[in-house]
Amino acid sequence: MAELDQYVIRYGQDADNLSEQVVVTNAQADAEMSYEVSGLADGTWFFTIQVQDTNGLISEPSDIVSKTI
Repeated sequence: MAELDQYVIRYGQDADNLSEQVVVTNAQADAEMSYEVSGLADGTWFFTIQVQDTNGLISEPSDIVSKTI
């Protein structure tokens, strides 16, 4: 956790094209590890997350998860 810099959350309504993204900065200080994406339209949304360290190295995307609104 000492080198953790930010989270990159990618999401969209097409699992093959996660066209939206949120970057959660200062991830080490905000280590509660939760984030709410708001303003989503009805339908099924797909999400993945990556972690970036202070050297700019980014992890592989997590497995895709979905949520139907």
